[in-house]
Amino acid sequence: MTTWDAATLQIVWQRLISVADEMAAVLLRTAFSSVVRESNDLACAVLTADGDLLVEYGRSVPVFTGTVAGTVRAMVERLGRDTLKPGDVIATNDPWFGNTHLPDMTAATPVFRNGEIVAFVASICHLSDIGGTSEGAFAQDVFEEGFCLPPVKLIEEGVPNELVRRILARNVRVPDQVLGDVDALIAANALGARRLTGMLDNDPTLDLSDAAEQICRVTERAVRTSIAGIPDGSYTATVELDGFEEAKHITVTIEVSGDEMVVDYEGTSSQSKFGINSGSPTLGYTRYGMACLLAPDVPNNEGALRPITIRVPRGSLLNPDKTAAVSANFPAHAIPAVLSRALLGPLPTRVAAAAGTPFWVVGVRGHDDRGPFASLLCFNGGQGASQGQDGYATLSTPSNVSNTPIEVVENQVPMLVESKRIVRGSGGSGEWTGGEGQEIVMTSIHPDPLDIIFLTERIEHAAPGLAGGGDGLTGLLRVDGVDVSEPKGRMSLMPGSRILLRTPGGGGFGIV
Repeated sequence: MTTWDAATLQIVWQRLISVADEMAAVLLRTAFSSVVRESNDLACAVLTADGDLLVEYGRSVPVFTGTVAGTVRAMVERLGRDTLKPGDVIATNDPWFGNTHLPDMTAATPVFRNGEIVAFVASICHLSDIGGTSEGAFAQDVFEEGFCLPPVKLIEEGVPNELVRRILARNVRVPDQVLGDVDALIAANALGARRLTGMLDNDPTLDLSDAAEQICRVTERAVRTSIAGIPDGSYTATVELDGFEEAKHITVTIEVSGDEMVVDYEGTSSQSKFGINSGSPTLGYTRYGMACLLAPDVPNNEGALRPITIRVPRGSLLNPDKTAAVSANFPAHAIPAVLSRALLGPLPTRVAAAAGTPFWVVGVRGHDDRGPFASLLCFNGGQGASQGQDGYATLSTPSNVSNTPIEVVENQVPMLVESKRIVRGSGGSGEWTGGEGQEIVMTSIHPDPLDIIFLTERIEHAAPGLAGGGDGLTGLLRVDGVDVSEPKGRMSLMPGSRILLRTPGGGGFGIV
């Protein structure tokens, strides 16, 4: 058995983190979709034998590492732990097995030693297409949103499941691209499994379950210490959002007692009949938001959740019915902002004003001489300011998705980017100013109409400032000089038509 002093624990911890980082390097280099390669819409993680999060790739999309443990545990329960064999890769994109939404695919690989599962490695990425309406918020149930893959074995004892691959390929617009991304997930996991096996071969006395408990205990202790520093009591806040058919809001009440807390979303708007609802991302972004507020310097793992109970009312925007549409779960991105607003009093140096948006999405689909194409373009709003720091311009918070470069836009889709600039002064005023948004003007150069999907937020409701800071500027979306009537909708873009999108600025912090 390993003797756990501080140095040994740190060495093992960093080696495990390096496994997740190497997995991500493989995924980034082998994925087919620009939304993965360029926008970083991915995550990689190492989990315990029980499916608890142990370590994550440091630039992972936070909601993925906040939900991956639940997804892996749900897949293992459905398929049966006894059915898993060396060489298996299991996967799902089903939102009701803990996955975020249909365009995201979660793949997990069990790592065996002496015939027993000692860990799982898992990768997640956003596929460029999943059939159906895909991405947009206008679907009215999950069945409209695309192809749903329940937990299956993508690879069975080293042999690809060709039936699953054929079914998936038949249900998406760009099968080569989608299967290429799935293969990238498999490759990332294969490397992670090899690295873990090599680590155990180098140190046969290392017990991963013991290491996991030691690591998670450090994080749990840090979180409990931080909670204990908050006076016992109830802390409440609300954030307003555009919604779809009507404006929506998220309300949270945080009850603190000793070194534990309850995060309760009672009072949040009821679920939407459109696709802006959130299932598992509610837990993922709550987990991330509390990690930032309570223990931002400690790596994230299952220990961070042990002192926190999360309650979400059924039938609400953040916990809809299982048939509800969830593809455009943008409201969940506002969860860290409402948590910050609630805990401004006890944690003034850690909270942040609301971001303009994590990002806006423009989905572009069509046909050319080579066949169908589909691509997702991401453009970020401004970050919210915090005490001692202005918000960064065009930085995705909390999603961590990167802006799509102009060169990639013009390479992937038949659009000419006429201009791209930072919108000066769009961040909220305050002692520290909110981050600025950006303006992009794109023109279709395709000879035929393009199928365009927009996914936006904060066109009607600005990102609110905090601690007396001003609100950021709202966003703007126009086609040929006319405001788009459904900025979370779908339209045909005629040849030569021009899109202007201006992402919102972040909220300011503090009174000037």
